[in-house]
Amino acid sequence: MKRAVYSLIAAAAIILANGCSKEYELNKSIFIPDPDFPELPAYTEWGYNTFGAYYERGLFLYSENAIPAKIIRAGGITSFVLKGQKDGYGYHSWDNRKEMSVTFLLPSVMPDSYADLTILDKKKIDLVNTPGAVKLFLDGDTIKPDILQGELEFRRVQLLYVDSKQTEVILSGVFSFQALIKDEPVSVTQGRFDVGIGEDNFFSY
Repeated sequence: MKRAVYSLIAAAAIILANGCSKEYELNKSIFIPDPDFPELPAYTEWGYNTFGAYYERGLFLYSENAIPAKIIRAGGITSFVLKGQKDGYGYHSWDNRKEMSVTFLLPSVMPDSYADLTILDKKKIDLVNTPGAVKLFLDGDTIKPDILQGELEFRRVQLLYVDSKQTEVILSGVFSFQALIKDEPVSVTQGRFDVGIGEDNFFSY
């Protein structure tokens, strides 16, 4: 266990050291396997740009070939989008036929910039009692599921500075839900995310 913690700290130190001269390194993803669910990335708070969950018994996982997360503020609504693949061949591949995204509505959150997202720190969103809380892109269709139970939790939100310059905000947290999709009950479990949001993936229009 201690060795795993030291590995995480060392990896983060390397990223930050490289970031001093190459900020684009912050956009890359680092996969650290979960000790109990090795197909999924471990829950981390270092801005590793990863996310993962089980969709039923299959994987919903980020890909190195797509931006894993976006914050979109449009028409008075703010959304948190996780984009990856369902039942893909791992985070190193991309197959358009397996593209999947989950969009979470963030009620009462109206950030003017990515730095304002610190308001999400320790915030929990009840997905059942938030109308339109979840939208899916799945099997080529955009779906608004009927949420039976679920929660999105931002466990830690922190600003990242490189060379004393504010670079991005790191969003880390967990999610899970049960829903009816095309009249079939499905579950998304063990969801976790650790993603950086900066000028390139914060959208306001």
